[in-house]
Amino acid sequence: MQVLSVDVERHARDFMEAAKKLQLYFIGLQQEDQPTREEMLRKEIAVMEDELKTKSEIIKKHERLIQGWRKEVNDQLDKHVTELERV
Repeated sequence: MQVLSVDVERHARDFMEAAKKLQLYFIGLQQEDQPTREEMLRKEIAVMEDELKTKSEIIKKHERLIQGWRKEVNDQLDKHVTELERV
């Protein structure tokens, strides 16, 4: 019985060591997959820069539209003033 008990203890110890190695391996894989704080911030900054670029383009488009409308209003005003001066 002594030999059997030692054999079981040795197998249990080997199993526990293998389990610890597997656990450390999987923890290492998890840490590799998780981006660092710096990487996360860089991604956030890139997203914000894209948003800023898109919104700046939209603002420029609207500014051009407003300038066009102002020109149309001024042209209409000039026409009305000219007509009123004739009268």
